[in-house]
Amino acid sequence: MHVRYQSSFGLPVILAFALFLGFLLAFPQLVFADTAVVASDSVNIRTGPGTTYDIIAQASSGDRLTIVSQSGDWYCVNRPSGQNGWIAGWLVNVEQAAQAAAPQSSGQVAVVSGSSVNIRSGPDTSYGIIAQANLGDRLPVLDKSGDWYKVSLSSGASGWVAGWLVAVGTPVATAPTPVNTTPAAGSGSADSGKTAVVTGSVVNVRNGPGTTNAVVGQVTQGQSLPVLEQSGDWVRVKLPVGSTGWVAGWLVSVQSAPVTTPQTPTTPETPAGQTGGGASSGSSGNTSSQSAQALSLKVNNSGNKTSAVIEANAPIVYDSFSLNNPYRLVLDLKGIAIGNLPLSTSVNSKTVLQVRTGSFQKNPDVTRVVFDLSGGAQYVASLSSDKKTLTVETYIPDISNSYTGKVIAIDPGHGGPDPGAVGSMGTKEKDITVDIAKRLAKILEARGAKVILTRTDEKTETDLYQRTDKANKAKADVFVSIHINANNDRSLGGTSTYIYSGAGDPKQTARIQESNRLANYVQKELLKTLGLRDVGVRSANFAVLRTSNMPAILAELAFISNLPEERYMNTDNFKNGAAEAIARGIGLYFSERRNA
Repeated sequence: MHVRYQSSFGLPVILAFALFLGFLLAFPQLVFADTAVVASDSVNIRTGPGTTYDIIAQASSGDRLTIVSQSGDWYCVNRPSGQNGWIAGWLVNVEQAAQAAAPQSSGQVAVVSGSSVNIRSGPDTSYGIIAQANLGDRLPVLDKSGDWYKVSLSSGASGWVAGWLVAVGTPVATAPTPVNTTPAAGSGSADSGKTAVVTGSVVNVRNGPGTTNAVVGQVTQGQSLPVLEQSGDWVRVKLPVGSTGWVAGWLVSVQSAPVTTPQTPTTPETPAGQTGGGASSGSSGNTSSQSAQALSLKVNNSGNKTSAVIEANAPIVYDSFSLNNPYRLVLDLKGIAIGNLPLSTSVNSKTVLQVRTGSFQKNPDVTRVVFDLSGGAQYVASLSSDKKTLTVETYIPDISNSYTGKVIAIDPGHGGPDPGAVGSMGTKEKDITVDIAKRLAKILEARGAKVILTRTDEKTETDLYQRTDKANKAKADVFVSIHINANNDRSLGGTSTYIYSGAGDPKQTARIQESNRLANYVQKELLKTLGLRDVGVRSANFAVLRTSNMPAILAELAFISNLPEERYMNTDNFKNGAAEAIARGIGLYFSERRNA
């Protein structure tokens, strides 16, 4: 049957429109461009994705720049002049453009159990980061590929999240499933003297140490569980119902002493959660019937520094920790109700974007204060003499001259006939480490440091003791060994940094303390840049850490046994990012020591 179109558009126009619709459906990301909103003053725009590239312009707070592409944590943006440039992702807020209608949900929900989790454009770490989800966020599941879940975001877009950073299940209105495992003989007591405090929102409990073991129950954020034993990155705990199970070590905080919760009513004279750390008892002038609460929050900007002052009507006891992607400082005020604190305070200084507060827990009260920081900001928190005033100072350290005259030993792990760990794609640890080491050496030398490389190519075989001999003879200021991790559990991934355990030698105390400061700076910068799981700063008896005379660290950048991370480490984004992050961490360490 022949049909005539009675339209004034004509057939060619209709065909063109149909082709355009097909283009929209096939490539929506090419049509709907995201926008980078600059979140700080005087943000550099560079010729390439990294701080080693030349600055071609600057953007101001509030500027809106169309995103053209992404490379790691950097965005290529279109400038008003029409010329493209690169801007650091941690200095902008990304507004996502409208997307096509989201696919239907599977009926399952992924609850984010990591502190801050990357959402990527595809199902492994080699894909670009398009958004972040925070602890406790609930994301409808659309699809699954291997260990990755495709989820729906609140913006209407979709992306992929690592399965080991979420707890997936069908939404229910009941309490978490109790664990029904039977404790092994003799395992009912927590003889380790340690306690695991759950930091993830909803954490799976398994019948063995690894993600391949069955999930037998769940625990929730804030629960304190006696530790029975540890195996690698996994912790065996005793549960409230009396049974035992295994939880992932990166989703709990293992403490050296059990955490106790006060059962008595909270008063200003006996602050809830008082465990030391600067809180003292004594009359505050309030009656026992009045609750301890925050009175005010005042923020003062001064150049490269921003001070926030929190006052309370009772002594403050607090915990602090930092989160990445985006970079945040979190303070938990124990035994203090939120009182008169504003829920949100816009700051937009060079160090702080905003301060957010909320009631994190009741009975006893815990008030959470979150500082959204710029990427390069550091912080120091201190209490007044009466403990009722908490001051948080954030600042941008000047590391530009920190490297001048310093001697830095860089040790690429393995080499010669020793390949180190080998990935399923055939990647050799020795090749990745020497590549990153040479990139790092160029950065440090450009900033005025003298670099000692323990080996310079993939073929050179260097004995472990020869490595530290070179550093010791050169009287290096620091020693940094670069490695890639591996594990039989191929689902494990992440970044860690090691220092010497000391083996109880009092002569090593000062060097270990300096090593720990260096490790924390480098670890923090690696996490911000690489975006992988935080395995933490750890101690070990590695030969290069034991035999070096100076502060020494060993960085395990990623897991070569994890296929997505193996792919990632073969990219320039990973290698440049790792080199830049280690260089920044070293600079921050020298800067603090210089300004102390």
